[in-house]
Amino acid sequence: MDHFKEIYSGYKHRVYFFVAKYLSEEEDIEEIVQDIFMHVWKYLSKTNSPSEIEALIFKSAKQEISNFYRKRKMIFVPLENSTENQDEETSEIEKQLQQEDQLKKIENLLEQVPERSRDFFIKNKIQNLSLFTIAQENHISKTAVEKHVNKVLKFLRTNLNFFF
Repeated sequence: MDHFKEIYSGYKHRVYFFVAKYLSEEEDIEEIVQDIFMHVWKYLSKTNSPSEIEALIFKSAKQEISNFYRKRKMIFVPLENSTENQDEETSEIEKQLQQEDQLKKIENLLEQVPERSRDFFIKNKIQNLSLFTIAQENHISKTAVEKHVNKVLKFLRTNLNFFF
């Protein structure tokens, strides 16, 4: 019980704001958050590490949000074109959830590569700095920077194959 209280205290605000990104009604948000923590309570005994607990919480959150929209779609009688709009909204939300999940996986993988390689990769691929500029800043050759970036790309490709 104390372990669950600790988890609830540590995640309640993050989960609330995560759900609030997808729902606007306060009652709906609170209900979904409650459902999420009921799910966590049910499956808490099957998790061991903090990363598994966090994965369980946010996977549950994504499922509960999707379930909410699925139920909502079934409850309301659609107007002429509203079914298409709801399908598009639901698929957009599911796409956004998948993208967030993929980004989280990439971030976790990037934490596993050497710091210098990660910095060069981020500067080149995310901040759009040229290899030449990065090389000048760090007083190394352009080829060395390119090797660091390619090493990270290869690592990501190899490890992302497990997720897709």
